[in-house]
Amino acid sequence: MIRSSRLLAFSFSGSLLFASLLSLSACAGAPVQGRKNLELIQASRKGNVERVQSLIGSGADINAVDEEGWTPYLAASVEGNFKVMKLLVDRGAKTDPGF
Repeated sequence: MIRSSRLLAFSFSGSLLFASLLSLSACAGAPVQGRKNLELIQASRKGNVERVQSLIGSGADINAVDEEGWTPYLAASVEGNFKVMKLLVDRGAKTDPGF
């Protein structure tokens, strides 16, 4: 929402080129980060402790939520992956599904 407001503000000021560049730079990291977050949820579901550690270390969001509402902790807990659950909690994951 903030990015859109900035784009709109710059467009109105007559600097359409700058606004376009700002928009592109703001979105540049989004697909990579989103992919890491999805990989973290999948690795948590599978109980892959090493991959979970690696993804967290590379900046994946420990409290990411996918399109269906799954978080890394929820995915690990449904599958009974207690080692991953402990790792996530130790790193600050929220465990309350209503967060």
